[in-house]
Amino acid sequence: MFTGNVEDIKKYKWCNEEGIQERFQKAFQFLAETDLMGLTPGEEIPVADGIIAKVQEYTTDPEESRRFETHRDYFDIQFVVKGEEFVGIVPAKGLTLDGGYSEKDDIQYYQTPAKHGGAVLRDGDFVVVPTTDAHRPNCMTDKKSTVRKIVVKVRA
Repeated sequence: MFTGNVEDIKKYKWCNEEGIQERFQKAFQFLAETDLMGLTPGEEIPVADGIIAKVQEYTTDPEESRRFETHRDYFDIQFVVKGEEFVGIVPAKGLTLDGGYSEKDDIQYYQTPAKHGGAVLRDGDFVVVPTTDAHRPNCMTDKKSTVRKIVVKVRA
């Protein structure tokens, strides 16, 4: 997991592995240069080869009503444009599966572990979730919040 703010984007060189670093640079360039409030919720935007942006708008839920998930094929960049949410994070290794893997949706769910960490994301904040970490997004903090979020899927 990596958390940060939109102001941090230029400070970091992501993965040095061929292709991935370029995909992360294009993903963050999209987030930094696009009118994210002008996008339509539900829209999926092909940013570049191996990069898809999904526009979401929702009201956060109590943490216990959400499930942990991983993706095999994509990193997630969970970027909160407006609002506030808690994202639970925990290494996926050793977690108990909660159903089968959906190849179509590239998603595997898990039962909630006894302990986990996480991050509170507010306007302009993001978290990068690798394929090895489980995450539980869209959770409320101390109160419900309407959130506009862009989830950028970056092919691993």
